[in-house]
Amino acid sequence: MWDTFKNLHRDFHERMEQMQKFGGLRILILHVLDENGPGNGVEIMDAIQAHQESCKMSKRQRTPRPSPGSVYPMLKKMVDEDLVIKAEDGRYSLTEKGQNIIDKLSGHLGYHHKMDRGEYSIRKALNEIEGYISYLEDIKEEKLASHEEIIGELAKRLYTVNKSLKKDE
Repeated sequence: MWDTFKNLHRDFHERMEQMQKFGGLRILILHVLDENGPGNGVEIMDAIQAHQESCKMSKRQRTPRPSPGSVYPMLKKMVDEDLVIKAEDGRYSLTEKGQNIIDKLSGHLGYHHKMDRGEYSIRKALNEIEGYISYLEDIKEEKLASHEEIIGELAKRLYTVNKSLKKDE
């Protein structure tokens, strides 16, 4: 378990160093194109603003939208760097190089861009659940005892989901 933690810690710091090399706006553009799919400059600016607002602790102050004077030159630069491609309709999308970079920076396993978004979301949710179950397995039973009811409810729900898959067979 300690080796796993050390590897995760090392990987995290490597990704942070790579992100610093790329700069904030470039990373945000790669991220929103990865999450939302192709978009024009305005859609990208809106998505960046929405992403930043969703990450804020306080919802009181409005997050400023990135300016066209910073986004459009960056998009042009990213086209030149072969990170994104601009289609004839004006929408930008990730190139294979851009997708590989976002996969590496975010720690993806590299399989999700070959799947549709729904399949990726399911895989991501299942990986999260598996991680939490591994965590719970490492906790001493006496600490979990007071949570037996909710653990039982979650187990029933997972059983129901699994059982629904077998109906189709």
